[in-house]
Amino acid sequence: MIESSEQDEVLQLDKRGNRISKHELYNDPIWANEWFLNSEDAGPFERYEYNINIQPAWDKGYNGSGVVVCVIDDGLEKNHADLADNYDPLASYDMQDDDEDPSPRYASNEPNRHGTRCAGEIAAARNNSVCGVGVAFDSKIGGIRILDGPVTRIMESKALGFNVDYIDIFSASWGPPDNGKSMDGPKGITSEVLEAAMKNGRGGKGTIYVWAGGNGGKNDDCNADGYQTMRWSVSISAVGLNGDTPYYAEPCASALASTFSSGFVHSIATTDIHGECTKKHSGTSAAAPIAAGILALVLQANPDLHWRDVQHVVVRAAVPDKLFHHEGWVRNAANRATHTNFGYGIIDTDRAINIAKNWTNVGPDHRCQSPKLTYNRAITAHEGITIEIPFDGCHDTNNEVKSMEHVYLQITMKTPRRGDMSIDMISPSGTEMRLISTRQYDSDVVGFVDWRLMTVFLFGENPDGIWTVHIKNHGKYIAELENMFLDVFGTENAPHEPSIPVFSSDDSSVCDSLCNMAEHAYYDSANRCAKCMDVVKVDLKRRSDELKKRNHGLPT
Repeated sequence: MIESSEQDEVLQLDKRGNRISKHELYNDPIWANEWFLNSEDAGPFERYEYNINIQPAWDKGYNGSGVVVCVIDDGLEKNHADLADNYDPLASYDMQDDDEDPSPRYASNEPNRHGTRCAGEIAAARNNSVCGVGVAFDSKIGGIRILDGPVTRIMESKALGFNVDYIDIFSASWGPPDNGKSMDGPKGITSEVLEAAMKNGRGGKGTIYVWAGGNGGKNDDCNADGYQTMRWSVSISAVGLNGDTPYYAEPCASALASTFSSGFVHSIATTDIHGECTKKHSGTSAAAPIAAGILALVLQANPDLHWRDVQHVVVRAAVPDKLFHHEGWVRNAANRATHTNFGYGIIDTDRAINIAKNWTNVGPDHRCQSPKLTYNRAITAHEGITIEIPFDGCHDTNNEVKSMEHVYLQITMKTPRRGDMSIDMISPSGTEMRLISTRQYDSDVVGFVDWRLMTVFLFGENPDGIWTVHIKNHGKYIAELENMFLDVFGTENAPHEPSIPVFSSDDSSVCDSLCNMAEHAYYDSANRCAKCMDVVKVDLKRRSDELKKRNHGLPT
């Protein structure tokens, strides 16, 4: 029982919803519509190139057995024929009615089907002639009903901290409203519970939280969502069936990777309430449960992974190649490509399992902060300022960081209209990233008050050197930067890389997948090949220019 003396508050949270080969053809009726799983099997998406590469993992016997996943949402239809055999009451609770039955409330005005749809993506049974196949079809699945009524901070903390020594993975497809103006996240007792789950959950290995990246589209940014910017979140973006950016996807420097969801064509097929099936699950809501299912297979392959190890596996298992026709890819100094719409790329399930099986746990978690620098500098209308922050990675101390994982820029800035501001940062190695974009609907006058902007795009880089922060005011009112500082997490020594051949894309090979695709689908692979080559040229020039500036001591 969680006890707290702090005053409770009602939270505003929104659900985030929008030929037979060597593999057997399962008898589940919507299996043929699970295009993100079955591209090598019979059905309308035969030979399709975009998928999570799960068939090889299933063939090796990885199916989530022994792993417990909990969907925190609007309920779980525990008696659904495709979920009942995998349902786990020890991973379930109803926070709204304070009882042990997570079943959704059936109402015509609010059908509460979101959680049941997410659960089916993870743990729907295979070959039972009902609906489809879950990514981790032999895992145990539970549900916490919370998003069907007012949600208080204490309710939220109880949900996120529920039975964390038993539940391995939580899947959360919700957060502050995706309206392009909200800026909120876990606070107070919720933050305390989450931190405790990292230290004590899963027998001290840390609970895994998978979070949907948000559906605010180009007018929002997930760095305004404090649930996304928790370093213990595996933040997941979405990719459409044809490899395009869905219209609802938010730019996100804290997105670790991507899986699939609805786009301009075809949504996600899964379970639905009233014992039914659906082909209409959508949004990043549908992408996060796929990732949760993949991580269930990863933990089955290596139960000894700590929560930070899981993130390292995801970084190395994400494949950017088939998305490299999109502008904006940036290769960091650890030779990993990153993108604000896709993180490190699409998670490859078989690759993740191979890495996990051969993974050596990372070293102790170190934290190093720069001094809190006070500026009180005005940022006039349509102008910007550049700030340089010297940083030594806490050299020669017990907190020394030489290989980064999560990097925060904590900032306080007065802004008559918060959405007019954009903030970019360049690491000492020259990796450039946008921490937050302008948001046209955000007219909040509070500004940024000790707000923590996070990036995961620097895994493996050394933090030692000069950091550069560019802040631009795109509006007509004067803003004022008060203070900011860097908060860097990582290890003293670089992780031990797996002693197995792991496919790695570099500048010379990253376009091979797009350029070698056969012209059998409805996308123009030749055009995508050409775009990919242009993207590589742009990033090569950016890195070359950055290196020249630094070598000559010029401002960046």
